[in-house]
Amino acid sequence: MSTRWLVIVVASVFVAVLAVALVLTRDGGGGPASVPIPSSSVSLSPTAPSSGSPSSSPTSGVLPSPSASPSTTAAASFSATGDVIAGWYWLRDSAHQNAATWDFTALPETGDLGFVVEVLATDAADGARGQQARFFFAWRASGAADWAGRLPVTLPNVSPPEDPVGYTCRGTVTLPRLTLGDASTLTVQISRSDVRGELPPTDVHVAVNASSVKLRLP
Repeated sequence: MSTRWLVIVVASVFVAVLAVALVLTRDGGGGPASVPIPSSSVSLSPTAPSSGSPSSSPTSGVLPSPSASPSTTAAASFSATGDVIAGWYWLRDSAHQNAATWDFTALPETGDLGFVVEVLATDAADGARGQQARFFFAWRASGAADWAGRLPVTLPNVSPPEDPVGYTCRGTVTLPRLTLGDASTLTVQISRSDVRGELPPTDVHVAVNASSVKLRLP
């Protein structure tokens, strides 16, 4: 082979090798397009909530509780006259002499006395629903001969519409402390006639039981 052809062959081989090298260099700089680039974000531990989310752990504060109903105490003894129907004594005699009494032996030392009163009331035997209760509430020191005071009382009917009878009446009666003197026990009475004979009797039929009168505690 002549020198001229040898130079041409060597030059061709050099050009081919250079071309291949350039192609390989260009392909290796970008990397495969299908390979995702890892995210730089940091995952949070399941036990460590992010600062924008409320913590699921209990708080150390004390939550307010609903207002409690006033505490009451039942009478030490109870007695009544009248027609007994399903555990209720109906004060409904034509002479207005039926009455019920409750004796309380543990009175608050100061302040007026409040009594929670719940009775049944209607206008006649097997009478209408929704009637208010009207009666006299009298009180005296237990064993005393005379009544220290009396109040005419009207209690609203509180029966819900779904109550099939509709006789329930409820309210609070407050006795002034000044009328009690130094009494440590107390007798209260519900009747349809005025123990002082000053006011006319009421004809509303009223039913009571042992739980009808309870003393509110301070």
